[in-house]
Amino acid sequence: MGKIDGCLKAVFISFNCLFTCLGGMLIYGLLQINLSDYETEGIDAPSVLWLWVFAISTVLISLLGSHAARTENKCGLKFFAVLMGIGMVLMVICGVLVSVSKNQAMENFRSPEVAKEILKDDEKKTILITVQQQLQCCGWTGVEDWGSDIPDSCRCTPSYGSGCKSISQGYRRPLSVHPKSCGEVVGVYVEYGINIILGITFGFAFVAMMGLIISIKMINQINRHDRAGIPAFAMRDY
Repeated sequence: MGKIDGCLKAVFISFNCLFTCLGGMLIYGLLQINLSDYETEGIDAPSVLWLWVFAISTVLISLLGSHAARTENKCGLKFFAVLMGIGMVLMVICGVLVSVSKNQAMENFRSPEVAKEILKDDEKKTILITVQQQLQCCGWTGVEDWGSDIPDSCRCTPSYGSGCKSISQGYRRPLSVHPKSCGEVVGVYVEYGINIILGITFGFAFVAMMGLIISIKMINQINRHDRAGIPAFAMRDY
């Protein structure tokens, strides 16, 4: 019989195989996108590089864990435990930093300064007009961003069902505009995306913690077996 409990080893190897597959799928997805496509989609090179590092690290660490558990290699399990500890700490730090800076980042995202930058650039202004049509909003912080030159994409009619905001007669048409600002609407999607990233980050931190705990348990089982010559340990002993 082996030195490590069979059920514990099977669970450990299964999870590592799962993450090997996930890392492989991410690598495959990155390979399908050419470098020119990154530039077209506005993804900068450092972001792509970190994705490659994450994908390759996931595959290599998972393979290491599976091999170390299968062969009951104590040195391999110790190295895996160290990597899990480092990964857990890094994930927690990243999650905390994102959580702390999220509110300030969202305030800056919806700030009037952003609206001024958008309206200075004709291309960005065109994008904002398109966003207004698609998301039924007006201005980045509100209709006031447009001054007296309000575009037709701000026009609101009762058919939208979300209520309309009446503006003073001093403005040119339209007289009724969408009540929500585009910064507010887009910000909801951005905040939702940030929350997903936070969930993934803390989720990986939890997985790393479990990998650390299980690998330590297996190392202890190997040590006890080597000292006492006990063939295997049941999980109820722990």
